[in-house]
Amino acid sequence: MNGKGPFDPRKEAPLLSAYVDGELETVDVDRIEAHLAENEQTRREVRELRRLKDITGVMRIKEPPPEEWEVFWKSVYNRAERSLGWILLCVGLVAIGAWGITEILSAMLETEALPLYVKGGIFVLAAGALVLMISAIRERVYKRKQTRYKDVIR
Repeated sequence: MNGKGPFDPRKEAPLLSAYVDGELETVDVDRIEAHLAENEQTRREVRELRRLKDITGVMRIKEPPPEEWEVFWKSVYNRAERSLGWILLCVGLVAIGAWGITEILSAMLETEALPLYVKGGIFVLAAGALVLMISAIRERVYKRKQTRYKDVIR
């Protein structure tokens, strides 16, 4: 990492993995080997890292059968289609709703028949509904990101 001074296993622990993998520069290798000559605990940790590397090096990922891939890709397509459908539906509803609300508000504000406090009440009601809608959407998005169980398959 820095190549200066003696090796400190508490601050430079990631270097031990890089040492076992043979990915260090000569300066860091020399520092670690000097430390290994003096410290049994670090030698033990390097032995464990080498053993872990040997074990994981022979492991192979089992390929799922073709039927599983077919089910996987069907679910991906279904989720993508439904997500796109919901997005388009929501965008359309927001566009039409915004147009409708502006038309209603402009019609009510232009009329002389409604008292000013009624016009204000309608405006406050619309603003409150908008704030609640935004709050509900924000909370839903936040919870979706924070849930620990979103990837659990039943």
